[in-house]
This record gives sequence, C-alpha cells and structure tokens, in this order.
Amino acid sequence: MNVNLLDVNHAAARTHALLTALDKAARDRFAGEAQQEASRRGLMRGPDEIPLVLSPVALPREDLRLLGHAARLLVSALVKVSRDLVASRPQRARLLFAHLSPLELAALEGRSLEGEELLVARVDWFIDRQAGRVRALEVNSTIPAMQIYSDAAVAGWLHAFLPESRAAALVATSPSNAGWLLDTFLGAAQAAGRGDPSRPFPQGLEVQLLHRNGDPQITELQGLVTLLTARGAGARTVTPDDINLDGDPRRAIYRHLFARHVEKESALGRAFLEPNRHGMWNRVNGWLETKGLVAELSLHVDRAGARSALLTDEELACVRDVLPWTRILDDATDAELGDGDLIVLKRSHDYGGKSVVIGREVGPTAFKTALASARAEPPGTWVAQGLVDAPASDRWLAVRAKDGTRSATQLPLHLDISTYASLLPNAREGGSVCRAAPGRIVNIVGGGGVAPLFTEEVLAEALAARS
Repeated sequence: MNVNLLDVNHAAARTHALLTALDKAARDRFAGEAQQEASRRGLMRGPDEIPLVLSPVALPREDLRLLGHAARLLVSALVKVSRDLVASRPQRARLLFAHLSPLELAALEGRSLEGEELLVARVDWFIDRQAGRVRALEVNSTIPAMQIYSDAAVAGWLHAFLPESRAAALVATSPSNAGWLLDTFLGAAQAAGRGDPSRPFPQGLEVQLLHRNGDPQITELQGLVTLLTARGAGARTVTPDDINLDGDPRRAIYRHLFARHVEKESALGRAFLEPNRHGMWNRVNGWLETKGLVAELSLHVDRAGARSALLTDEELACVRDVLPWTRILDDATDAELGDGDLIVLKRSHDYGGKSVVIGREVGPTAFKTALASARAEPPGTWVAQGLVDAPASDRWLAVRAKDGTRSATQLPLHLDISTYASLLPNAREGGSVCRAAPGRIVNIVGGGGVAPLFTEEVLAEALAARS
C-alpha cells in the first residue's frame, strides 16, 4: 500500500509554497492565530501548547479509507495471534507478557476475550522513502489518544486561514476523529443496553471518563465531555477517587487510565475485571500493545506461506504488505542484525518513544553496546525491527518564545501517520492523525507537534476560497 506524505504536486505542496511566499510578519501572524485557535480547541498537553505544524498534510479520501481498512485488518490479525498464544502456547505467552501488572495478568488469564472487544486501537505508521510504502511500526490498544488533538489542529488551522463562516463550513465537512470515537462508543453502549430505557438514547446515559490525577491529556477528555453533552448524554471526567462503581446500567465508563496503575484487589481493580457490569470501554487489554506481539505476528506471517491457519487471506496479505520484519531479540541472531544500520531496537513494553535505539543514528559501535546490554536483560524484553527509512521534509512550524510570542519557523521534520481502528460490530473505518518531529522518533512528549490532516478536496477548497 502506497501513500504520499511528501506533498509533491498537490494541494498541500501549494499551501506550503503559499506560506513560504508570505512576508515574515504575515507568516508569524498566521502562526500565532492558528496556534491560538488550535490550543483553544484542545491542542494542549496539560498547561502547555502542543506545537501546530503549519504546513498541512493532504491525502485523497480513498487513501484515508484504505489506511482505515488496513489498520482494522492489522489489529484483527494481532488479536487472533494473541488468542492463539493464550489458548495454545502458554509458555510463549508468558515470555511475551511477563511484564504485565497483576491486574493485567488477571484479565489476560480470565477475561482475554472481553479485552478483544476493542473500542479503539491506533496503528502508528511510517512511510518508507521508496515508493511511499506504508509500514506499521506498532499498535496502541489501551488508551489511544489524539482524537481531540487532531480535530483541533484541523479546525485551528482553517479558522486562521479563512474567514470564520467559510472555515466553519469546511471543518464540518472534514472527517472528525473525535466524532468517530464517540459514534463507536455510543454504539457500543447502546448495543449493551446502557442508558435509561425510558428516554431516547443517548439521553439518560451517564458517561464517566476515567483518568489519573494530573493527567496531562485532560484537555482531550474535556473535549469529549463537551461533545457528549452536545449529543444529549450526561458526561463528566472522573478519577479513581470519585468514580461511581455501583454498576447502574444507566452509566458507562470511558477508560483513559492504564490498568497497570490500578491495584487488582481495589474496588476499581475489580471493576476493571467486570467490564460488562460497568459498561467499560476500552477493556483491559495491555497485552495487545506489547511490541513482542507485533514480533509474533511478523514471525507467523513469515512462516505461513500462502495460507494461514489463523488469519483470513485478506489479513495475511495486509500484514505481509505493511508490517516490517520484527522479532523479539531472543529470536534474532547478531548476523541478522548486522551493524545495526537497518535495525531499530525497542523495549517490548515501553511507550512514548522511550528506550528506542536507531542503529543508523547511533552508529555501529554504540549499536553493538546497546545490543549487548539488551541481550543481558530477561528474555522477551527487547524487540528488533527493520528500519523504515522515512525522510524529513521542510515544514513550517508554530513556535512559542519564552515571552509568549508565537512565530513560524521552517525546519526539516519527520512525519508519521496514525490510524484508528475499532473491532466492535458496525464500527466505521477509522480516521488518521499526523505528527511531526525533528528526529526519527516522532512523539509529542519528545518535542513533536501535530500537523492538520485534510482530505485533498477540502484543502483544495480552502486554497480556492483563500485566493
């Protein structure tokens, strides 16, 4: 599957050229207005603004649909491999999932099928420089965020680029990741019989959005509260200290709290292990985002040949097309890894871009040292993955000085694209979000930003309205 994020000869390239042609004062003014609008709409991490990439990304609507379809197939394949591990290969499962917390292990051992009822997962892709080929780096399944962030980036950019009424009309025609998430969540809650049967759904439904104290992604949850309220549901953010766990069928829980932070024997821990009683989504499923499970899927596909006993033909073809060679380090020889130039090492159970060693960046000597250190840790701890060579490209980025003034600066940024997927019945194909960062590890916490992602026709219409 090929996708072009390099903006050659279409609306995004023309938009970048337009920004480049502006005089500095006008470009800085646009940067300030766009960042302010995006931040006001939720592009925030705690008290800090998430940088807005001013050079937008645009893809044909069909490419976005294909990304959504591929993400669903990949996540479905991952779930099937996980199910086979738990049912038929417990020793291998213990190797891959040894890092899980007591609560997660209890869910895996007794509630794994409920964990497969994925409200939302997120596949993080890089685009290989050769022919723009999409490659899946990893899958997030526990609390995949950025729905509000991505919508805020699109709306903030448009409202700075166009007059208010025209911008609002185009925002309404752009795909909404937050809208998709709430459609899926409310569909699941209704199918499960949550809510007040005496009132039209979702009126009478009380949604508790559960998060940890001091959660830096609280703006995401507050944005979802606003959207749920607009749809007629009751909604509030809650922490473990004030969540209601009475099991009332009028309630539902949106979980934005890692299960590893919850004691198995606590009231909340018991509720996590009874998701049907409490109407809780996502269910506990931390094993599904273990990078070692991606390695197991890669190994299965490489051994499967023309047919797989676990996967459909479509899933097999998709995984073979989009997943780079990935192995738990214990299954890879030093000869296969070579000098590290084509290899990335990552801890199987880490997140946020931490513990990643890119051989090409650190060089052969440092890679050899990192490899030896990784091999000294317990089996199943580290994963090796083929490098996806995603080039940087020049982008305009909104930056904020210490005195609070905002301006636009141009620098080479690496882009990734992440696509949402749900395995719940009747869920639509998920949408996507783009992040950008100066380094190959693209992550907001590590200094990255969010780029507005448009369908090509919407951005072309914005350009036409601007001219």
